[in-house]
Amino acid sequence: MAASARIAESLPPDVAGIVAGIVRERLRPRLGAIDAGAYPDDILRALGAAGAYGHHVDGTAAGLLAAIDAMTEAGQACLSTAFCMWCQDALIWYLARGDEAGPRRHLAALAAGAALGGTGLSNPMKAFSGIEPLALQGERAGDGYRVRGRLPWVSNLGPGHRFAGILSLPDGRRVMGLFEAGGEAVSIAANARFVALEGTGTYTVMIRDGHLADEDVITHDAAAFVPRIRNGFVLLQAGMGLGLARGVAALMREDGRGRANAAFLPLGPEAIEARADALRTRVAMSAQAHTETDRATFLETLRLRLDISWLALEAAQAAMLQFGARGYLEGAEAFRRLREAQFVAIVTPSVKHITTELARGA
Repeated sequence: MAASARIAESLPPDVAGIVAGIVRERLRPRLGAIDAGAYPDDILRALGAAGAYGHHVDGTAAGLLAAIDAMTEAGQACLSTAFCMWCQDALIWYLARGDEAGPRRHLAALAAGAALGGTGLSNPMKAFSGIEPLALQGERAGDGYRVRGRLPWVSNLGPGHRFAGILSLPDGRRVMGLFEAGGEAVSIAANARFVALEGTGTYTVMIRDGHLADEDVITHDAAAFVPRIRNGFVLLQAGMGLGLARGVAALMREDGRGRANAAFLPLGPEAIEARADALRTRVAMSAQAHTETDRATFLETLRLRLDISWLALEAAQAAMLQFGARGYLEGAEAFRRLREAQFVAIVTPSVKHITTELARGA
């Protein structure tokens, strides 16, 4: 079944049609520029205005699926855009689920695409798994917290964009808050160039004695909050991998000459699409349990995320094998998709992160 038809299952038909039209008419003509580093903020805002980001605010399984399916539509064409959509969706997810009401004043603008933002939780997710320490430190100061630290590679950012961060206090407690990028206290800098996903507004964030006001605190107890949002955080990423896999299958089908010569390769578009269908069914089932906070449920979510990563990698590799030397040329579509698929496997939670958690068991 085509991804656009699947979107119709979870999004109102008018929203699905507008999202598909934005991808077809505005996103696809700019794939080369985005791959070279152009940040598609106008497209991201248009997707928000179309209703791509607002449905999971209610915390329902249906809302999660709507966000995932909209992301899948974009991911068929461009993983950079799908990843930015996930960043936006994840930030909305935190704010809508947060303990404190203050940050929710930004929800409407973020859900409509009028404001953009990133997640900032790559480091904390690793920290909660014992992989690395929390990068932000804070202490109580007046009506909030004084914060300092460095977050590498926060995406979907630009001056004035917002992102979440978790800071460690001297007494060991962890606080999650909302920060605004730009300015002296919260500066951003692009200090690396990536082999893919360069057009994602990815920056290093430096916080030098920044002030996190109480009205911008999402929760004063992040250790208790993260288990409540982590299943949704991970499940939302499904749109990236599923979209890429479906896009690769379409690319292989469109290559009639190459497909005929590759008929005996072990993985073709039909098998890719069948695996994507099965994974989408599993995503729908997992979404029903996203509010569960036990470790066993989270490990099942991670297994699903791992299987989506494998599909993205194997599908992109299959396209490269089909295209052969034509896919090995600079600017080749098959090679772009291969580079993007590798990102699906390394973005937090990465394959090595997931396999470490699974090895630890329940």
